[in-house]
Amino acid sequence: MNRKLTTTSYALLTQLALRPWSAYELVQQRVRYFRFVWPKAESAIYREIKKLAEDGLAEMSIEHTGRRPRTIYQITEAGLDVLREWLATPVGPFSMEFEVMLRLFIAPIGTRQQLVANLRQVQADTRDMLMFGGEVNREYLEGRGALQDQAYIRALGIDFFISLLNMVDQWVDRTLGEVERWDDMTIEERNQRGLEILAGVPVAMPEQTSRSTPVAPASQTRRR
Repeated sequence: MNRKLTTTSYALLTQLALRPWSAYELVQQRVRYFRFVWPKAESAIYREIKKLAEDGLAEMSIEHTGRRPRTIYQITEAGLDVLREWLATPVGPFSMEFEVMLRLFIAPIGTRQQLVANLRQVQADTRDMLMFGGEVNREYLEGRGALQDQAYIRALGIDFFISLLNMVDQWVDRTLGEVERWDDMTIEERNQRGLEILAGVPVAMPEQTSRSTPVAPASQTRRR
């Protein structure tokens, strides 16, 4: 295999490691379960699964549903070896694409109404995702999960997903409350309020001395 595998490659191999799927089922899995964290076009999935088969990392077989044939993809031993090698590598750094933050940072050149509209859209989207997360949660609790035999793994992912969405929903609520007060405040008052918010952010900060006092190199320390 000469080509470099992508995140989409590993994502599909991960799905195939759980059970065999048709290309259509893989697309539906992405549409239903992964569209918020793995936003790939359906065409990219169809292309990639065929490439994995060409690389020998997946194999194809034909099944019939009535008279209609369908291609089923299953991971090979070579595909499992590639996945095991990938699992042994360091995970990539946490990253998140969240467009509303860009719009928030340039809010001074727009209008307050525009920012409020953006935040309300994010909140509506977040609550839609929370409703979906609740549906999946209920399916597993009722024994109807797509991979019920791995509920112990799915529970951790659902916990992360719903916790993150609840955090975003609460942040939007707080932010809307702040933004809607701006018309009655001067810039100085807004900045003062910003410092009050920062003072209440629950995060550990380095001691002042560690920022202001340089640490002598080890070689200098030994000479003293």
